[in-house]
Amino acid sequence: MLKNMFRSTLTMMMAGFVIMASMFLPSFHADAKTVKTESVNRPAAKASLHSVITGASKQEWSFSDIELTYRPNSILALGTVEFTLPSGFSATTKDTVNGRALTTGQILNNGKTVRLPLTIDLLGIAEFKLVLANKTLPAAGKYTFRAENRVLGLGSTFYAESSIEVQKRSTPPTQPCNCN
Repeated sequence: MLKNMFRSTLTMMMAGFVIMASMFLPSFHADAKTVKTESVNRPAAKASLHSVITGASKQEWSFSDIELTYRPNSILALGTVEFTLPSGFSATTKDTVNGRALTTGQILNNGKTVRLPLTIDLLGIAEFKLVLANKTLPAAGKYTFRAENRVLGLGSTFYAESSIEVQKRSTPPTQPCNCN
């Protein structure tokens, strides 16, 4: 009960901060434009997702770790970060985000979605690193991971995706029973 009350109070404070910041940011931008001779209009930073197979093998049916690093790159964002995993991959409580084990409440859709509630990104410094530990790589091919910050925020495109390439195995895996 106290935890929920703290979360709702924090959420309301951050929402108020976002609203106040949205009122003042355009006026600061206008003042900076009149002082500087160069243009300060630039496109908002885009969110980024970097995916890599960090284990010893990148071949199908081998065990490996997959590391996903997501950066919302926003001026101010308060919300929920969601990772969406492609077919052939699923998250478990043995996986980690920013070094901490995932909880069952963070894993949705039979492991296809990882949701991190109540995240904050201020001035583009937030980074969320999801490590899928000791996964059996699926059949050879290209697999696309997605991440999104579903927020009330300013200054970014919050959706990003990245792909990994699982290589074909040169020889099929050996049957454990040595049978054909």
